[in-house]
Amino acid sequence: MILCSQSQGASVFDEQGNEFLDFLGGYGSLNLGHNHPEIFEAVQKVSHLPNILQAAINNIPAALARNLAELAPGNLNKAFFCNSGAESVEGALKLAKITTGRKKIIYCHNSFHGKTIGALSVTGREKYQAPFKPLLEECIGIPFGDLSSLKDQLSPGDGAAFIVEPLQGEGGIIEPPPLYISKAKKLCSQYGTLFIADEVQTGLGRTGDLFACQLEGVSPDILCLAKSLGGGLMPIGAYITTDDIWRKAYGTMDKALLHTSTFGGNTLACAAALKTLEVTVRDELHLQAREKGSYFIGRLRQLKEKYPSQRCTGSWADDWYRVSTTPG
Repeated sequence: MILCSQSQGASVFDEQGNEFLDFLGGYGSLNLGHNHPEIFEAVQKVSHLPNILQAAINNIPAALARNLAELAPGNLNKAFFCNSGAESVEGALKLAKITTGRKKIIYCHNSFHGKTIGALSVTGREKYQAPFKPLLEECIGIPFGDLSSLKDQLSPGDGAAFIVEPLQGEGGIIEPPPLYISKAKKLCSQYGTLFIADEVQTGLGRTGDLFACQLEGVSPDILCLAKSLGGGLMPIGAYITTDDIWRKAYGTMDKALLHTSTFGGNTLACAAALKTLEVTVRDELHLQAREKGSYFIGRLRQLKEKYPSQRCTGSWADDWYRVSTTPG
């Protein structure tokens, strides 16, 4: 075990000063690296403001919501702020149910959406689900990339949502077949089922575009974000949806407070997220990911040719690290 004494950017250092490159990146939360100075500065600038003030409107989360709406695909313009990816998914599932009046949620085998009970119910990993069964009812798993199975589950017309990672993360960095995401979105629209894109790991530039769903020109009905949104410093999650969906779900006084979060949208976390978005766009991190991802894939393919192994599948290098360069 390495005892780290400090970290900066992509590097961590042990007590003897030895440098190690962090290829795990906080499970996708360190798009900007460790201890980005601009994130610290942004948080310090608002340290004199009330961090949580429920009885008034806070202009920091309002600014963050506006900027997310500017960057998000399609007409996603209503944001709900929480504290983690799992909370983002929980909120998205509830939003889909209350909007459609349906109960069934469709998810993919081998997926990962979180470990709280709702998110776990749509996580396609038996090792995580088994100790906590029974989970939520009417959550149906289908093979990732299989449009026929998706259509079979959608066709009865009882699906509230289909939740999917545009590229499976913990499942092994698995890319779906070409146009799977766009065709899945069309099928969902056909049967009145909301399409939830879980971009907790893939969002904010990690796949060569700001959001992975944009690689196929897809605008989801609900988009989940977290992890790197906090700049590697503050915990924050969010889901973004359309004005129409939001109004159907929570647009009246009697329903406005059905889903809330005490710490969601707090000043410090939102200030960090605002600066994160600024740095991500300014430094074109999505283009850097595209360029560096292509470099890694090329070199990994060379290693595969130089060191063949019967234990590896024919496409192990491609599956180990995929960054799509398909035009959005």
